[in-house]
Amino acid sequence: MKKQTLILVFLFPLFMISCQKDEILSKGVTGKLFIDITSAIHVKELNSHLKAAPEMEDFKVTIFQGDGTEVMSYDSTSVRPDTIELPVGEYYVEAHSDNNLPAAFENPFYYGTSEIFTISSNSQQSVPVNCILANTIVTVSYSAELTGGFSDYATTVWSVLDSLVFASAETRMGYFQTLPLEIRVDLRYQKPDGTDVSKSLHGSIPFPLANRHYEIFVDASINEGMAAFQISMDSAEVLVEEIEIRDSPGIPTVGALGYGDLLITEIMANPTALSDTEGEWFEIYNNSDESIDLQNLILGRDDANRHTITDPIVLLPGSYAVFERNDTASTAPLSYTYGSALLLPNTGAVLSIFNEGTETEPGPLIFSVDYGGANFPEGSGASICLNPNQLNAPDAILGGSWCISTSSFNTGDLGTPGSVNDVCL
Repeated sequence: MKKQTLILVFLFPLFMISCQKDEILSKGVTGKLFIDITSAIHVKELNSHLKAAPEMEDFKVTIFQGDGTEVMSYDSTSVRPDTIELPVGEYYVEAHSDNNLPAAFENPFYYGTSEIFTISSNSQQSVPVNCILANTIVTVSYSAELTGGFSDYATTVWSVLDSLVFASAETRMGYFQTLPLEIRVDLRYQKPDGTDVSKSLHGSIPFPLANRHYEIFVDASINEGMAAFQISMDSAEVLVEEIEIRDSPGIPTVGALGYGDLLITEIMANPTALSDTEGEWFEIYNNSDESIDLQNLILGRDDANRHTITDPIVLLPGSYAVFERNDTASTAPLSYTYGSALLLPNTGAVLSIFNEGTETEPGPLIFSVDYGGANFPEGSGASICLNPNQLNAPDAILGGSWCISTSSFNTGDLGTPGSVNDVCL
């Protein structure tokens, strides 16, 4: 399933002097930004029609400076002016629909970000923002043998954040934030003597991907007492994944790190002692019982910016590594510089770690956190940190598990890069 929305941003810079004296515009040469949002949606359907994208007029558009500082945002097209005056410099644009729920039927969430572009005088540019589906789609269907033999049946699909129940007649698509999913099928049938019998079957999708459609096909036989899931992925080249039915949740793919083996535990998105270019960083914690070589794992910010770790970095169990935009960001004993590949917006973004793959098609997800989500704190001159008493994947994605650091480190800002976080009170 390939579904994407194209937002075109046209730049018409002009040579002029700004008279505004505020935090957004300063005196100097400026240009004008013209944003034209259009739709270019292409769908490869499997067995049913996908729900249409949200109205383009409802997309929120945010303009950032190249260092990740938010310049301005508009909640909808109706309140956005036709032209926007900006000082010359580097910028990028983010756009997304305003419906990012943990799980919901018929609720596609779209997100996209442009490449960094330059506003300069006497030039003209067009900058595309490619908004793709940022959810995992799930549908459930049942075999004729199951529907004919069982009196009642339903499938529950859930992540650590929320769940959806696909009743026997449910044909709608469920849209989930991209987190590991568990599956339980509850079946009921009646014996010839009139006795009701209930049976539950279990499976999982341990490494779901965004912009993918997983069709759960449930086949069960009363006579044989057997049942099976078959999950196929709707994409340009349909892949089929069979999931074994067992009493406990699924086992991670051989050779891949499991979800939660690594955690993102601290984020410095808004340093003040240093510029963003010099001082942004985030911290990764080894939550497993084994040493992990981080080389070739893929770091991601949202769906558009990714970076492959090129150096061998062996992270011991219970240890921390710091990933920095510049080597001036900290003096952590174990650190890695990723350069300009990832920018950390002050207002939040989705940071992710993936198993080995390519930057366009990374391996299975290891961990992801949206630090701009509900209840996440915002630090200025201070990192935000995961409570060290909650070093587990279900807690680590919740804003209530995070707080603003209180300890100072070498730059003069507050944080604990490469060591145990401050306890959240």
